[in-house]
Amino acid sequence: MKREVAKRETIDADLADLRAFCLVVDLGSITAAAKTLGETKGSVSRRITRLEQALGVELLRRSPRRVQATDDGLAYRMRVGRALELLEDANVAVQQARAKPSGHLRVTAPFDLGLSILAPLSAGFAERFPEISLEMLLTEALLDFDAHQIDVALRATSSLPDSSLIAHKLLHLEVGLFAAPAYLRKHRPVRRPDDLKGHRLLMAQTTRGHATIALLPRDGGDRAELRVRAAISASDYSFCREVALAGAGIALVPEVNVRGDLEAKRLVPVLKDHTIDGGAPLYLVHPGTRFLPPKIRAFRDHLLDSFGVRGRRA
Repeated sequence: MKREVAKRETIDADLADLRAFCLVVDLGSITAAAKTLGETKGSVSRRITRLEQALGVELLRRSPRRVQATDDGLAYRMRVGRALELLEDANVAVQQARAKPSGHLRVTAPFDLGLSILAPLSAGFAERFPEISLEMLLTEALLDFDAHQIDVALRATSSLPDSSLIAHKLLHLEVGLFAAPAYLRKHRPVRRPDDLKGHRLLMAQTTRGHATIALLPRDGGDRAELRVRAAISASDYSFCREVALAGAGIALVPEVNVRGDLEAKRLVPVLKDHTIDGGAPLYLVHPGTRFLPPKIRAFRDHLLDSFGVRGRRA
């Protein structure tokens, strides 16, 4: 069915007139608006007059010292502004849909997550988008987007500071206890949290080798807190995983770091009937501009698709 625009509800207004009107209201000055638009003051004034005549409504009150929108003018500015934004969105959406993602993309992530998550996903991304050169900055430091020219960041945190950045939750990082079957065969079984005290623990981010582990039974029992000593501690989880694979003890690491080892049965879960406090959401973060460059949009969508969270896209 052919759609038609009702002529009674439209006016013969130039888009440039509408943009000029919005700018005059926002700046409170015809002179300032003319300077921004690169036009003369008389040209902008004629645009406003033409618009008022077409509408039959006074939009601005002019005086030698100031220009102020009337009540009708303020209401019109709000509605016209939304319409212009929608038009701009439509134009950019069409342009970006046709744009081929290319250029240099800088992504930062914690070292462990870079190895366990980004490394395998980067292979597929590079194959899909050969025109993009991908640079991974793996560090525990929170790099500033502007100072370090970051395009995308992966951050594991329970809370994100208020900012102009957009965050997409990819998954919740569950922390667990894992050991090699060979280690468990040589040592006494771990049936209760207290049994951990008789085992060699492999942990990251301890305080001089000591830490507190909080465990909660999955069936809703009482929470247990253990003060433990690590046989081996490290600054990152990847080292703990490697030591666990060597059969040196029970590693406390995020499940995502050992997912492949669990599937291959190189490692097995310990106390799997308990959850361990210490996990955090994993976010993909990028600048909050409405019009993302195609290279950032492509990487964002690749990760959202990989984690099955496309519906949460901004």
